[in-house]
Amino acid sequence: MDPINRVKIEVLGAKYTITTPEPEEYVKELAAQLNGQIGDMLSASASMSLTDALVLCLLNYMDNYRKAEENTDRMRNQLTGYLGDAAKYRIEAEDAKREAARLKRECAKLKQELDDAKAHQ
Repeated sequence: MDPINRVKIEVLGAKYTITTPEPEEYVKELAAQLNGQIGDMLSASASMSLTDALVLCLLNYMDNYRKAEENTDRMRNQLTGYLGDAAKYRIEAEDAKREAARLKRECAKLKQELDDAKAHQ
């Protein structure tokens, strides 16, 4: 089980203590990224409120999350297909090896019969 960290961060002057299994550096990096994005939004539009900036950030994060989930599902489906193909090809390869072995035995048998027929002439 991962250790629980208590990480103190500051977002636009408000202080928070986050309890998380994530490393402190990671949580502080997230807070810095959030501060930067909100700050950029607020400086880009004088009429934007802090709440507006937070809502826009949240929508952006939700959009990114949803797209990441969709990509994960798509990749999972592709991987399932690849695994199915690999199993099918493995079976086909095993069948081909068995057929090659059978043909080698048949060839050896026919060669022996030919040698025996030549010996009796």
